[in-house]
Amino acid sequence: MKLSKSQKIGIGIITFMPIICFIGYFISFGAIFFEAFNDPSNFESQNPPENFFVDFGFAMIFIILMLVFGLASFIIHIIHVIKNPRLKQQNNGQLIWILVIVLANGIGGIIYYFIEILPESKEPLASSQ
Repeated sequence: MKLSKSQKIGIGIITFMPIICFIGYFISFGAIFFEAFNDPSNFESQNPPENFFVDFGFAMIFIILMLVFGLASFIIHIIHVIKNPRLKQQNNGQLIWILVIVLANGIGGIIYYFIEILPESKEPLASSQ
């Protein structure tokens, strides 16, 4: 499957967005506890800290984005495995990559991106004569 450089970059962005969203989730989730433990008077009052719901909202947004980008990455990688002509030539190549992507979901997609999508095609280009 021949992909342009911009398509490879787009797939790379979609592949790594769940990791970026996961980091954002931990930062926003950590901000919830930092706000709560920053002021000891928060434990005495019945009201939650001022920014609790804002930080909690950001955490939920990051979780939703992580799920959306993870699902999109999963679907894109499975479609690429099915349409990849190099894997069709190999004995059980498609099956192996599908199992890697399904069983090692996030890491399997990243490995597939670096091994199969990112490298330039080793097949000679057909002459247009």
